[in-house]
Amino acid sequence: MGEKEKTYQAKIHALKEKLRNMEFDNDLQAQEAEGEKKRLAKENEALRAQIREMKIAAENPTRSAKDENIIKNRRQKISEYGFDLNKEEGELARARTKLAKNAEERERLVKQLKEKYDNEVVGLNKRVTIFQNKMTKQAKDFKAEKEHCYAAMAQLERDLQQFQEQNHISEQTLKLGPNKLGVFCKKRAS
Repeated sequence: MGEKEKTYQAKIHALKEKLRNMEFDNDLQAQEAEGEKKRLAKENEALRAQIREMKIAAENPTRSAKDENIIKNRRQKISEYGFDLNKEEGELARARTKLAKNAEERERLVKQLKEKYDNEVVGLNKRVTIFQNKMTKQAKDFKAEKEHCYAAMAQLERDLQQFQEQNHISEQTLKLGPNKLGVFCKKRAS
């Protein structure tokens, strides 16, 4: 695995980790917004129940100013909670839109990095193939040169052996002297 490939793998891993973290953060935001929405809905329902109870109580002819005040306050709270609920739903929708946009952007970025990585791998594979071909040619050339050297060395050894034999014959000839030289040459000739 080449250095660039390791670098690209590390970048891709870091981007994927960043994507997971952002998705997690967005999920937390969505869950918080959903929890707030549920809480507001429960409070809204509780207030409506109180209003229903008060309406039932209001049907009784004796309603005091205190009860009127309570009803007015409850209706105001219902209105406020409804506004808060709508606001939270809007924030939740924006968070989901942002999450989708971020996911698309990260996907596009990861795709670009993968394409770049794939192109680098193809280029590196071509270079490796070229180097392998060069190495194979060099190995063949070296083998041919080695065989040539061994053949030349064998020829040199044969020539040296022949030279030593000739030298030995010459030494024997010189040692024999003139009388024995004629006998030796006759033996050698026959």
